[in-house]
Amino acid sequence: MRVVKPGEDRAVPRGVVGGAEISQATAGASNIYMGVFRVPPGASSRPHYHENCESAVLMLSGSLIVRWGDHLEQQVTLQPRDMVYVPARETHVLENPSASEPAEYVVSRDSPTEDAVVVPWAQENA
Repeated sequence: MRVVKPGEDRAVPRGVVGGAEISQATAGASNIYMGVFRVPPGASSRPHYHENCESAVLMLSGSLIVRWGDHLEQQVTLQPRDMVYVPARETHVLENPSASEPAEYVVSRDSPTEDAVVVPWAQENA
């Protein structure tokens, strides 16, 4: 058993802020990943997907607009206590519509690593 305490925030390549995580690197996990993430007020992630894993998200605070699909054509707004399932390789973007409140969520995956891929067209348009 390993307890992971909240740590220092760190920038995550896809454009959100990471906190504590249970992963292969921090706990020796072989089949799961769980992390706490924050999207600052007015910020959004870069379009990305998770290559080899499914994800389950639980909103903790704030709200997020999630856009997904091949051209980010679908959209939903998540509020605290909402849960969402994200299949592997589903391109998505997280946007915090608030000008003053961060959005925080927990994500769990069936992979021991972060496994995020920023989509090529997002890098070209960045």
